[in-house]
Amino acid sequence: MGTQSNLGWFEWVMVAMPSSIPFVNIYLFNIAQSVIAIFLAGSFLKRDKKLDTAEVIYVRPMSNADYIIGKTWGIVKVFVSLNIIALLIAGFIHLFASESPFTLFPYFFYLLTLSIPSLIFVLGLSFVIMSFIRNQAVTFVIMLGFIGVTLSYLGDAEHGTFDFFALTVPNMFSDVLGHTNLFPYLVQRLTFLLLGMGLLTFTIAMVNRLPLHPKKNILLNALGCIILIAGIGCGFTYFSRFNHVDNQRKLYSERYKKYNNIDKVHLIDQEIIFSQTDKKITVNSHVKIQNRNHQEIDKIVFYLNPSLQVEKLTRQGEDVPYKRDAQVIIAEYKLRPYESLELDITYNGSIDENICYLDITDEEYYDTQTGSSILRFGKRYAFVQDKFTLLTPECLWYPSTFPPVNPEAPYNIRKNFSNYTLKVIHPNDRTILSQGTSSQSGDTTIFRNKEQLPGISLAIGDYEKKSIVVDSVQIELYNFKGHDFYSEVFPNISDTLAGFLQDVKSEYELRKGRKYPYQKFIMAETPISFAGYVRNWKGNSEQTQPEMVFLPEFATTLPSSNFKFAKKRMANWGRRDPQGAMEEIDVEMNVIRDFARRVLLSEETFQEEGNTFVNMFSGEWSGTSKLNKYDLSSMYFNYAGSIYSQNFPIIDIVMNTMLKQEESDQGRHFFRMFNGMGDDQRAASYLNGKSFEQAVLDNTLSTEVFYEMMKLKGVYLRNYINSRLSSNEFKEFMAEFTKRYQFQEVNFTRLNSEFIRKFHFNLMDFIPNWYTINSTPRFIVKGVDADQVEVGDYTKYIVKFQVYNPTNVEGVISVNVEEGGGMFPGGPRGRRGRAAQMEAKPAKNYIIEPQKYKEIRILCDERPSNLTINTNISQNLPSTIMQNFAKVTTTTTDTVTGIFDSNATLFTFNPKEITVDNEDPGFRIIESNQKNKLQSFFKKESEDKYKNLNFWMPPSRWTATIGVNYYGDYINSAVYKKSGSGSNKTEWTTQIQIPGFYEVFVYTSELPMMGWRHRGGEEKKIQYYTVKHDDGEEEISVETGRGRQGWRTLGSFYFSKGEAKITLSDKGSESNQIIFADAVKWVYTNNNK
Repeated sequence: MGTQSNLGWFEWVMVAMPSSIPFVNIYLFNIAQSVIAIFLAGSFLKRDKKLDTAEVIYVRPMSNADYIIGKTWGIVKVFVSLNIIALLIAGFIHLFASESPFTLFPYFFYLLTLSIPSLIFVLGLSFVIMSFIRNQAVTFVIMLGFIGVTLSYLGDAEHGTFDFFALTVPNMFSDVLGHTNLFPYLVQRLTFLLLGMGLLTFTIAMVNRLPLHPKKNILLNALGCIILIAGIGCGFTYFSRFNHVDNQRKLYSERYKKYNNIDKVHLIDQEIIFSQTDKKITVNSHVKIQNRNHQEIDKIVFYLNPSLQVEKLTRQGEDVPYKRDAQVIIAEYKLRPYESLELDITYNGSIDENICYLDITDEEYYDTQTGSSILRFGKRYAFVQDKFTLLTPECLWYPSTFPPVNPEAPYNIRKNFSNYTLKVIHPNDRTILSQGTSSQSGDTTIFRNKEQLPGISLAIGDYEKKSIVVDSVQIELYNFKGHDFYSEVFPNISDTLAGFLQDVKSEYELRKGRKYPYQKFIMAETPISFAGYVRNWKGNSEQTQPEMVFLPEFATTLPSSNFKFAKKRMANWGRRDPQGAMEEIDVEMNVIRDFARRVLLSEETFQEEGNTFVNMFSGEWSGTSKLNKYDLSSMYFNYAGSIYSQNFPIIDIVMNTMLKQEESDQGRHFFRMFNGMGDDQRAASYLNGKSFEQAVLDNTLSTEVFYEMMKLKGVYLRNYINSRLSSNEFKEFMAEFTKRYQFQEVNFTRLNSEFIRKFHFNLMDFIPNWYTINSTPRFIVKGVDADQVEVGDYTKYIVKFQVYNPTNVEGVISVNVEEGGGMFPGGPRGRRGRAAQMEAKPAKNYIIEPQKYKEIRILCDERPSNLTINTNISQNLPSTIMQNFAKVTTTTTDTVTGIFDSNATLFTFNPKEITVDNEDPGFRIIESNQKNKLQSFFKKESEDKYKNLNFWMPPSRWTATIGVNYYGDYINSAVYKKSGSGSNKTEWTTQIQIPGFYEVFVYTSELPMMGWRHRGGEEKKIQYYTVKHDDGEEEISVETGRGRQGWRTLGSFYFSKGEAKITLSDKGSESNQIIFADAVKWVYTNNNK
């Protein structure tokens, strides 16, 4: 009720589909009934043997079969009755207290296929174990352990073959196509129903009651074996389907590798005539190809879905000899360099989805979970059905001359921009969607494309259409009939929607520096099981196509899609605003803006992990940033052109990734301030030892880490160029270049030639080293300060600092000074939202050579508030260094700005100012609760040293974390833990060389966003330090928290030559307080004791 009704908080994914509520209720009841059934099954058999009243039954001539079946039927009736009561309650909530659309059939379906087979299996297994072991307690332990193992491990093992709960088996209903995985699901459930019945049959023979006739024992055991074998056969059938998929995927990958080195031809034009009968398609494809190789070829390679049978391949009516090898067609025909040829290919059949996503790992390919949701929607990659058809380039539904994937070297792939014409013959009135301008001729819909495209898609369904023209672009929204759940939520925006969407579009295009390159934009709903993956080498998923984006049914898995709840929440926020409540139309526009920003205009999306109910009961929520399948930036970049290089095959996707990135991303930096090892840090660490060239071929790198690596490399390339040119010069050049070669593949040498001609700067002087270098620099920053300076009649400011690169590798730092405001000026209020915020200045980029000391001075027109130094690809953790300027009081007359050589003064050890950081050898942790052997056994070897700062549930052991608010030379880190009894400590030790009085400082950190934690006002927090000095030991308390960031004095003490020691206890001033241990500093004052 709390997660799926309007009476509590709920996620849209939990209620969007009609089958969600009945499934979740059966899901939870199924687990509970299995646990209870174990106790009932064991206790019935045990009790009957103990109670004298049961003696009559044991001596009466009632067969063992009657007895066991009666017991089983009694238990089943009880649980079925409870199931029905629970479903009636769920149905009442579904109808009257939920946003979920109602359908009755799933209630019966899940009761019969999910709940009853699990119950029969648990009863059968419990009876057999109890009859065999004859010990009730042991039976309980074994069965509860089995359930625990099933819930924690067996669910994901072998695709759910051993999961009697069917927790990981796709089991949801699409409102368009029905059950998303019906046959495998029913086979899996039949497996456990038969196994349970077989075990019950064995129980009849094993029960210690009336002795059976030997022949009856034989018959019962034989019957039990037959039923068990049938169940095992069903399980094998279920499992073998996945084995078949594995074999097919391996076969298709091998075929790609086999023909990878054959010279390919370019597809110039293709006209496709498409028709569909039931679940089969018939296609005639007229192609024009050209040999753009520098030598003659005698074979022409095409790629086509392996389940599509070629009827004929002809040239001007004459057959062209060919052979077929899975998805590969090899036509025997000679073509001279740059000679063209026209062919006709006629084929028909069905679509084999196993050809799709051969470059995706098996783990990801078979993973059925969506975020933390318990709902499993299944995965389909193409549809050819009576009610719905969806075909994308991934499934090879038309011939192509370049492979869509390269399993051997994924990034060595080429885009073939071609002219497409599609003719779809259809006798019914279903809506047909594809790229290009559509026209009608009898029973044929014709799509003609003005632009050359890398591929086209086709969707045919029973759609409703809504359209609007925005900035000369036709925006079309197609939802399945009866699926318009959103219009009633936005009754006030129809008159202003076009202007509002134009503002959103203009703001996005201004940030990206590109104009939308097409004449129309389609958003189309698809069945919930349509799946795709964002692949780094491609830069997008199949959900995003030229001109089209495919969104899931009812927007089930999309963030910010619970429009009613979002509207209510936005209105409540508006009422608390001191400026007054927002108008209804502003509320609606902000809801749409938030949806567009999070679903369509963001490259990444946050995805919760784990299990919704486990997270809820434990209070621990975790998640990660994932690449966004619906990000529209690929329409502006990846689909709009291509830069090809044989020596640097990844250059195209890196350039696109670089151009997508916005130079100012303060919000992103803010949320990284208190992270542990994020994917960007893992990417930077990888590059300190391995090259980008090696990473391209490393299949062990996760998609997210490699994406961050591409961004780091792309941004580093941009910043390196910007250190030689102005930011605007480079942006203008790339905008002009990409526009001139839009919808074409252009060689990198042409880009470099034009770059040299315009800027006298050869990119090849930098790119080879950028691609192959396998080490990274590190930067130590000291002396950050700001001064007032008089320039004429105006007061301006100089921000200055020194930087040292102690490595043998040069690097680039990017420096941004924010003037006269906070980190996040403005706010998302009203119709304009973030568009009204001040425009951030581009960062200044500086090359820091190896073994060099540099001073950087920057002139500011207004008082500086924040300095941000991005070390790009470096050993620095985190890669961003930040400094806030609370006030500027010092003055200077030196107005010189720029980058200059400096000296080592600030970076040389000073015996009168000694600092020991938590990363130094002089720091150690003293813990009483050391990890035991069991904890060590379960510790993952690959676990990161630095963890995210968890200020909601701080750890009980000292844990390392990194963040810009901590002290460090090039690793800004600290250790932290929840306050304790004082028995766990940290200790800083140094050697005093000059005896005398030293003022002792400790570096304290304020907790981020502390107002979220203590809404009623921040309480005092105290940390307890012990200073060991010549006069003994002294405990000193230090207040920490907001406004107390930085060096805090403990007092002045006399230290003789030798060891000096500072200790921090984990004792705090309140329970659950966070204790931070970072750095300690001894500053010499005098020698007068």
